[in-house]
Amino acid sequence: MMHGGRGHHGGRGGSPEDDKPKLRITDRRMLRWFASRLLPHWPKVLLGTVTMLIGAISSLVPTYVFGKGIVDRVIIAGDQQLLLNYILIMGATFFGENLFNAARMNVMHVLGQRFVYELRTELYSHVQGLSLSFFERNKTGDVMSKVSNDVNSVEDMLVHGTDTVVSDSLQILFVMGILFWMRPELALVALIPVPIMLVGMLVFAGKIRPVFRKIRDELGEINARLQERISGIQVIKAFAREDYEFNLFDESSREYYKASVRTIWLWSTFFPAINFVISCGVLLVMWRGSLLAGQATDAATAGDIVVFIAYLQGFYWRFGSLVRVHNLYNQALSALSRIFELLDEKPDVVDAPDAVELPPAEGRVELEHVSFRYATGEMVLEEVSVTAAPGDTVALVGRSGAGKTSLVNLIPRFYDPIEGRVLVDRVDIRTVTQESLRRNIAMVLQDTFLFNGTVKENVRYGRLEATDEQIHDACVAAHADEFIQDLPEKYDTEIGERGVKLSGGQKQRLAIARALLADPRILILDEATSLVDTEAEQIIQQALENLMRGRTTFVIAHRLSTVRNADTIVVIDKGEIVEQADHQTLMSRNGLYAQMYERQVRFQETGVPMADGDLFGR
Repeated sequence: MMHGGRGHHGGRGGSPEDDKPKLRITDRRMLRWFASRLLPHWPKVLLGTVTMLIGAISSLVPTYVFGKGIVDRVIIAGDQQLLLNYILIMGATFFGENLFNAARMNVMHVLGQRFVYELRTELYSHVQGLSLSFFERNKTGDVMSKVSNDVNSVEDMLVHGTDTVVSDSLQILFVMGILFWMRPELALVALIPVPIMLVGMLVFAGKIRPVFRKIRDELGEINARLQERISGIQVIKAFAREDYEFNLFDESSREYYKASVRTIWLWSTFFPAINFVISCGVLLVMWRGSLLAGQATDAATAGDIVVFIAYLQGFYWRFGSLVRVHNLYNQALSALSRIFELLDEKPDVVDAPDAVELPPAEGRVELEHVSFRYATGEMVLEEVSVTAAPGDTVALVGRSGAGKTSLVNLIPRFYDPIEGRVLVDRVDIRTVTQESLRRNIAMVLQDTFLFNGTVKENVRYGRLEATDEQIHDACVAAHADEFIQDLPEKYDTEIGERGVKLSGGQKQRLAIARALLADPRILILDEATSLVDTEAEQIIQQALENLMRGRTTFVIAHRLSTVRNADTIVVIDKGEIVEQADHQTLMSRNGLYAQMYERQVRFQETGVPMADGDLFGR
């Protein structure tokens, strides 16, 4: 289960994820990654570049025609006959410019959306391929924020920034070429502010990127807290902790607010400074141009002055636009650093390069001298050996935290043991693909998870190609059809998020039907009846018997009376097997199992546990 808050009691410190060093992505890595993503789409990139090139050239023509044609030839020289020609030329170039700009926007924006679609689906696929240990270390809401909010920030840069960068860069190059052709000395003067602006952009980037990263992290924290609190709203209301939770949420929101205010301050300082530098550049050109006007042998015409000033303004305006896009770039860079952190995560459990498909299993399961511990914890299992013949039922019993769930999680290879091996039909499961292994296994857990959808859709999750008749048969065998027929839309009834519209017993019966439909050879039941009432337990127990029939089954149960008929009962204490036999044999040994069983029987008869209050003994 993913974590949903920071530290204990919802505070702001202490989780392993918080302690991880933040990835700092370089411009080179971003550009290299960006180029690698664009390469498969090079025809569209080429088409977009061509349309931008033509559009950039077209946008320069009207200004030149107006200055050199209408001002010099029509207004100054008085040749009115040329006016219509110049108007038509300008109209045609306006039309062409807008036509190619529309094509550019269509091509580049669609390309950007495709880019984002591929990134988001890659992230989702990557997250699904990560091991369970990743989800235990990370907060659900923060991972969701990376896949949604951070990708959206990259989308802003790709869709709205990329074509602006290319288009404005082309126009800057063309304008500078024209300015140097018209007045080289004034063009050089016009370039004086450029190095200052470039240095300013570098300094600004160094200041703003950590703040943008802080904003992304705090937004992820807000999403994580919100996701967990909405999931736990019943507990919040039951303990009347609305004010307490509001204060915690306000703390996260306040950190986000502070970081946002910091970006506003940097932004409101930097951009007026850039505009001031641009204004100084214009003044320098005007000052130098005035001095040259009295010295020039080839005096500039009025049209020259109009064209030069218009192009100069266009040059600075385009440069200012690039500065604004640079801000989007910095935001995208901060978002990408978080995305790359996610993409750089590697699963702990991977298929071997030569892994083969596991054929439909007979159901023999062996754990040979298995030892296991979680990444940051102590040893959970030590030298554990268990064998289940096809069709056997193996019950795992012991105190909470003894290692029962950790043991069964090794069978579908959610984790790998650090020592020993797990075999299915005498095949080491590390030599087969995880998908083929898990096709042979089904699990019914204590905390049943159902998706937001219909009854039919949730049961069909066990076998996607199942017919409606097969779904119905599975539900009948799971004793679920009885309550389904009373639902408003029967099998097409929406059950809500996590099956919120159903009772605990109803959810368990749907989970059993889902497992029946999957028709596994190996079954894992983890406290499948512990959260339901006595009447529901009896119904579910009947459904479980149908499910277990002919299948190798591992059962975790605290109610020892429910596992008396198991072929083998494995007693685990502090990660070690202390006893292993059938019920009658274990009772005759008068060991830990017999003590546990007697304690539970006494509790059920009298309602009074032993002095230490532990039904499983200490």
